[in-house]
Amino acid sequence: MDRIPHWLRPAVWALFTIPLLWSAASTCAPYPVGVFEGIPREIGVEDGKLKGRFASLYQCVFDRVDGDFRFFEMPLARILFELEKGDLAVGLPLVQTSERDQYADFGGRLFQTEYVYLFLENYPLLRQVPGLRFAFVRRFIGDHFLQGEGARVVTVSEWKQAVEMVKLGRADVVVLPGVLVDQLMAGYLEPYYVRTAAWVDLSLYVSHRYGSGQLTADLRRAIAQCSGLSDVE
Repeated sequence: MDRIPHWLRPAVWALFTIPLLWSAASTCAPYPVGVFEGIPREIGVEDGKLKGRFASLYQCVFDRVDGDFRFFEMPLARILFELEKGDLAVGLPLVQTSERDQYADFGGRLFQTEYVYLFLENYPLLRQVPGLRFAFVRRFIGDHFLQGEGARVVTVSEWKQAVEMVKLGRADVVVLPGVLVDQLMAGYLEPYYVRTAAWVDLSLYVSHRYGSGQLTADLRRAIAQCSGLSDVE
């Protein structure tokens, strides 16, 4: 440094220090977390904090991981799109699928939830009924639950819309989390029917393109610690 002219020293100093400051700032950058919107009783965001029945479990996880997590509500399709792009660090609540595994890491079971078939006509076994129209939220794992020859899919943006499609006769069956049925069918006076589709592990996904990979390991460790505290199954 003594051999560098005094008038050039500030520029040289900046050349070496700015990358270090940038690196430090990057490691401290907030982690954006996408939270599935439209199910506020179960999970949502209010004043920047998680709320709902599932909130304490997820907060248990984030409290055990170093970092500044910022929560944003958005549709399921956007959460998955932003995870794939790497613009979201984490998305929740999500079920594991092979497609999602291609661009994000599943956190492991945090708790289980029941998915159900909801319909208005008292069908026999659904697999015996041809041509049923199933209403799903976009990019939901509903394709796994299609039943009956010639089954078709109607996609919508949120669970409420899917249920309305069945009420209006534009779909025959909706597959949705069982915890939402009483909320979405409140005030409906006609008979309706609910059958279990499956019990599935629910957790979160961490984008492959976000961070160094340590975030996944830290979140999985926290999920393993918090999963034993579940009281929402």
